[in-house]
Parts: sequence; C-alpha cells; structure tokens
Amino acid sequence: MGDNGNQFVGVRKSEKHGRGLFALRNFVKGEMIYSFPLERVVSPRQIQGLSEEERDHLDKIGEDEYEIIQPPLCYVNHSCDPDIEEALEGRARVGYALRDIMSGEELTVDYDKTAYLEMPFECHCGSKNCRGLVRGKR
Repeated sequence: MGDNGNQFVGVRKSEKHGRGLFALRNFVKGEMIYSFPLERVVSPRQIQGLSEEERDHLDKIGEDEYEIIQPPLCYVNHSCDPDIEEALEGRARVGYALRDIMSGEELTVDYDKTAYLEMPFECHCGSKNCRGLVRGKR
C-alpha cells in the first residue's frame, strides 16, 4: 500500500470547521486509513513557549510527553459520532475506520478520546448524539 496508505487521505474545505481530512477512497470497518510518525514531541515545561496554534494541536501521548500534531492530521475535526479511531502504535499515530467510509467523506475523531485540551469548547458537530461540549482527554 506504499507510504502506509497516507496517499488515500487529503485536506480540503470542511463543512464542520475550516479544513478537514477526507477519505480519497472507500474504506471498510476496521481498516487502517493512515499511519503518520510522531514528529514534534515536547515536554510539559516546553508547552508554555508554544504558540496558540501549536497548543491547539497538542495531544498528551505519555506521562511527560505531548505531540504537536502536524499537517495533515491537525485537520482531523471532532465529531461526537466519529468515523475513525486513532491509536498510538510505537512512534506513529494510526487511524482506523469505525465503520465503512465512502470516498469523499470527512474523517473525524472524538476529541474527548484523542485530544489534550486546555479549555473545553462548545461542540457544533451536528451529530444526533452531540454532547454539546468537547472536554478532551485528561
């Protein structure tokens, strides 16, 4: 599959928020959609020196480690009813399909399971089971 399948995802305008990551082919439930190596890992003491945008894309990946998520993964938007689940496998962030996904669909994750957030924010995902507030994981 070359390049861990990463050629099968692309960034484009999102109806959810700004830009999003989209499937460029069909995927079946359980299939790996992408695998990207961790690129920018920082310690808790380095967080204060980060820009606001870098802090917006921060994920806690270990006891004293945070990743600044880089493009294209920083464009994966939140949904209370996501279609992908992310996992850390070794030193890579891997996304798997939670259901069958059609080419052209936006790929979304549940930030309450995947993102370190300094402050909760109001959710506008539009799913029928929207929780109304995104808190992130702690």
